[in-house]
Amino acid sequence: MLYKNILKALLVGMGISTSQDYPNFEIIHNQNPYQKPIILHTMSNQNRYMAIIDSNLNVQWHINSGNLGLDFKVNQTYLTYFDRLNKSWILMNEFMKEIDTMICVNSQSADYHDFQILNNGNYILQAYDSLFVNMSTIVEGGQPVAWITGIVVIQEFNSDDELVFEWNAWDNLDISNYTNLNLEADIINWMHVNSIEVDFDDNLLVSNRRSNEIIKINRTNGNVIWHLGGPLNDFSIINDPKNGFKMQHDARRINNGNITIFDNGVTHSPPISRAIEYEINEENFTANLVWEYIHPDSILGLAMGSVQRLPNGNTLINWGTISNQGALISEVDSANNLVLEIRYPLFHRAYKVRKNNWAFEVNLICGDTNLDSRIDIYDLQYIADYIYNVNNIHNIYHLFRADANKDGQIDILDVEVLISTILL
Repeated sequence: MLYKNILKALLVGMGISTSQDYPNFEIIHNQNPYQKPIILHTMSNQNRYMAIIDSNLNVQWHINSGNLGLDFKVNQTYLTYFDRLNKSWILMNEFMKEIDTMICVNSQSADYHDFQILNNGNYILQAYDSLFVNMSTIVEGGQPVAWITGIVVIQEFNSDDELVFEWNAWDNLDISNYTNLNLEADIINWMHVNSIEVDFDDNLLVSNRRSNEIIKINRTNGNVIWHLGGPLNDFSIINDPKNGFKMQHDARRINNGNITIFDNGVTHSPPISRAIEYEINEENFTANLVWEYIHPDSILGLAMGSVQRLPNGNTLINWGTISNQGALISEVDSANNLVLEIRYPLFHRAYKVRKNNWAFEVNLICGDTNLDSRIDIYDLQYIADYIYNVNNIHNIYHLFRADANKDGQIDILDVEVLISTILL
């Protein structure tokens, strides 16, 4: 006992108070929501966290993820997330092991906005190209040397990582039709694609936020089938008091055949965000607004944001980046009653939020590096060996098991925290 007390005193003297645990979120409503875990990545000015919050709203699993995260979600049988440093997507299995990395080819760098693994094992990535163009030959007043950025490139690969389909916006769209942009500028940022969805007919639905449009693309020949919204809109929009969406995110075809969208609404008059659902008739080209939800506090999500229709008919809404407020996540039932709402501290934001019945097949004891379901001297030895043998590049397993103080680094401070835990 004397030895333990002396060691504890030494730890306190060394300043072991560096823990950066998961941010405390406020539970505003919790009235029988859909009972599945919440999977999300939150960002603040200091820290980024990937987390799984269980149906009782307890933080079941989390890491301080640094450059990993963003579109953190269940993708078929994996958890997937973006690596900002390497411009790639990582697959993690139920044993918390990173098992594969997906990248673009043909000199393209993968973008973080969306990544889809398909039922047949194929997967879809997106990237952005850029090029110099003589815009004076395309539009009156165009610059003879204009730098065009935001040219979206979509690449589909098979399970053997072979490129089977590539779509380049420059080859399949006419930039001169995008009259909402300043086509006479020296630099033209053309597109901002933030979701890609495989439609029921195996074609693609692509959300281009910059021009307020959803584009349907033939997945065989690359031809554009239709535009919903924006300067090339093919549809009559019915029963929508806003007459369409503005600067949207997360366009998804849902089981009833309709399309849900998070309408950021930044350029509505007045600006307002909402979750919306359109009934789409692709023969008569009508888009009928059949459902919308506007928050009672008139929330405006300037960027990011997501909508998920849940199996019980509820809808999970992530309101994105809100001025002077932290991330806000709501769930409403089919009658638009709030059944769940949580708010994160100021300056926290979330790109996409999903509910899914994900479960790891290993214990979730932080510090148990050797998976024997206890924390002891063997775990300390493992971490010490890791610190002195790894070049400070951390995978998810070690960020969860060994980063005991959740500061995003694995170092001697984590050893000290675990010693303190053992001595308690």
